[in-house]
Amino acid sequence: MRVTEIKSLGYSIHASWGARAETPEAIAVRFLACVDRLSRVYAPNWVFDAKSKPLDGLRDTLPQAIAAKVAKADDGSPTPILGYYFLAINNLKDRPRSLTLNVNVGSALDNFAQIWTGYDVIPDPSIIAYPAFKAALLALAESFDATWCSAYPDRLLNLSDLDRNLRLAWMSYVAPRFAPLITPPPSAIVERTAQGGLLMAATEETFRVDDPAHLAAARDILKSLAPFEALPWPPDAAPE
Repeated sequence: MRVTEIKSLGYSIHASWGARAETPEAIAVRFLACVDRLSRVYAPNWVFDAKSKPLDGLRDTLPQAIAAKVAKADDGSPTPILGYYFLAINNLKDRPRSLTLNVNVGSALDNFAQIWTGYDVIPDPSIIAYPAFKAALLALAESFDATWCSAYPDRLLNLSDLDRNLRLAWMSYVAPRFAPLITPPPSAIVERTAQGGLLMAATEETFRVDDPAHLAAARDILKSLAPFEALPWPPDAAPE
């Protein structure tokens, strides 16, 4: 049940997958791969954990920095089963071109990685243009080997059923293992990645919640994902 209406002016990308316990060393490789891909689209001056530490200067010691971000129990003891939570930003202030890369990964339960634009700021059109935002989505999905990934204007969540596993989105990505389940609708812009992943987009324009054509295509895409959503969730969980 939705408690408050989302009024954010921002855009987000959210990737998720099931249980995958990973070491800080393995996580560092994935994180740097993602940031390097993002840096080819956006500004390269990423800062780790919002503490003015340039990420490039932490490459050799990033596993240690990640290890320090391990989840902790109520008594303060490390709880690796819950993974590691940390972020990087490309701007220390919320500005029209600012982006945050935020992850909770390495968990034996479930995991996510996400990108969002500056809070309560109208994003610069160039950072949410279809080619750039699509590249960011694929960087996130492929670097972290995500099962599911979506990109959307935050206000689109106001039109979504938040009790569902999948929601309305501008772009929706399904991992190679599950892509054969999906028959893309005629209204979708469809891409297959080199690895076999499926990317469907409602429009090559920047998605607008008040555009009926954009919404109609997003709804078509969500309907096409029914065979994927019908799987036990998360669909990549190890068999019991």
